[in-house]
Amino acid sequence: MLTSFFGVSKPINFAIIVIAVLIYFSGLYVLSDFYELTAYTIINQFFILLVYLFSLGVLNFVVKKNTLTKRNTYIVYLFVCFSFAVPTTFFNSDIIISGAFVLLALRRIISLKSSNDFSKKVFDAAFWITIASLFFFWSFLFLIVLYFAILFYGRLDYRNWLIPFTGIFAVLIIAVTYSMYTDGVVDFAINYVQLPTLDFTAYSSLSLLLPASFFLALYLWCGTFYISQISDASQTLKASYFLILISSAVALIIILFLAPLRDGSELYFIFGPLAIISATYIEKHKSFWFKEMLLWLALLIPLFLLFWHN
Repeated sequence: MLTSFFGVSKPINFAIIVIAVLIYFSGLYVLSDFYELTAYTIINQFFILLVYLFSLGVLNFVVKKNTLTKRNTYIVYLFVCFSFAVPTTFFNSDIIISGAFVLLALRRIISLKSSNDFSKKVFDAAFWITIASLFFFWSFLFLIVLYFAILFYGRLDYRNWLIPFTGIFAVLIIAVTYSMYTDGVVDFAINYVQLPTLDFTAYSSLSLLLPASFFLALYLWCGTFYISQISDASQTLKASYFLILISSAVALIIILFLAPLRDGSELYFIFGPLAIISATYIEKHKSFWFKEMLLWLALLIPLFLLFWHN
């Protein structure tokens, strides 16, 4: 049973997940007409694979280090299943790279509950988010999560509110300086800012409508439970719960209103917070069969879509 198998954190669990990612990722690119298999594309996609696996490691580290869930592999399992359900994500390298930097920022943001190196953590978070925005402009909205963390943990020191600007300026100065020697500052500015589109035509296809509907239902169902658990959480964890919830809200804003391209890849930003929220529900809900059903649904939806396409 999936609930029992992924309910523990053992090397075999991670090994199976990584093997599944390698098989899926390789098959996706070999069978796809999106890329012509050349030495360059193979190296490029291998790099994207490494970034994706790195993101899994960062997500798992954030959760375990800050005790957001118990010691299990539900979150990594769900994150991978969500990704498999929307394969267009893997063809958008900018989304994968930006998501990795957002997770690095989230790692620093959640760790702000410890006052050690507070200023450095704030700077690092702003720094990583700004780098993420170079690949996907609207990811800079995750600065909202950072400022909520400052509100929770360091609002009394006015300097904490100003530190993010130093991280932002540090990245932008480097980026602008680099652009002066390549394409030019004007081209950098034009390419940096990505205007939103509200064309949801792609979601009329079952390949996107089905997983998007599942994500929404899961978010509403498990999110309601997650909110109810905040009051029962320990004082040290309450702020962390709120920050995950705020992260999911920022991701939803990007998905619903601001994404410049609507091919399903924009859903990637909700996968991390949704995996944490869903894993918390699975851990604490008493009905074994209902939890088992959720885990099987997360797996069967991408499998169904894979064979349905063929």
